Amino acid sequence: MRKIDTLRAAILDALPELNRDPDRLRMWIEKGSGQATGTQSEGLAFAFQLNVLVVELASDIAVLGLAVVRWMRVNQPDLLVPGTTGFDFDADILDNGTADVHLQLQLDQAVSATPLAGGKYKLEYRSEPDPLFEDGLGIIAEQQAPRLAGYTVVEDLPPWEV
Repeated sequence: MRKIDTLRAAILDALPELNRDPDRLRMWIEKGSGQATGTQSEGLAFAFQLNVLVVELASDIAVLGLAVVRWMRVNQPDLLVPGTTGFDFDADILDNGTADVHLQLQLDQAVSATPLAGGKYKLEYRSEPDPLFEDGLGIIAEQQAPRLAGYTVVEDLPPWEV
C-alpha cells in the first residue's frame, strides 16, 4: 500500500542510522479491514493498524516522532486533529543509548477501481486532498511547533533542522 511505502521512506530519510541498516525498520499490519466505498464508482477502502518497529534506535525518539507527524500532515491528516491520538508507542530501553521502539498508527487507504475493457480494472491508491494546509500554518495557528533543544545528536542530522 502506498501509505506504508511513503511512511517507510519518511522514516528512512529522517534517521540516517536506518539507511545504513534498513533491516532494523520493520512494518506490519494488524487488525485490518476492507469495505466497499459505497459510491457509484467501484472501489474500496482499507482500515488497519500499521505497526512500525525500529530495532536498536540510537537517535532521539523525538526525531522518529517528528518524521511520523510530518508524514501524517500529507498522508493521514485526521490524526493531527487536537484531542485525537496521532500514534501510540512502546519502547524497550536496551541501554543508555538505544531502545527498541514500536509505533502503532490507525490508518486508512482508499483505492479507486476503474473498469477497463475485457473485465479488467485499473486500481489507483487515492491521495488525501491537496493542499491540506493552504496557509502553511500548523493545526492550531496560535501555537508554534515545539523545538527540540538540549540534545546532542551523535550521527548525521535529519533533513530538517531540530
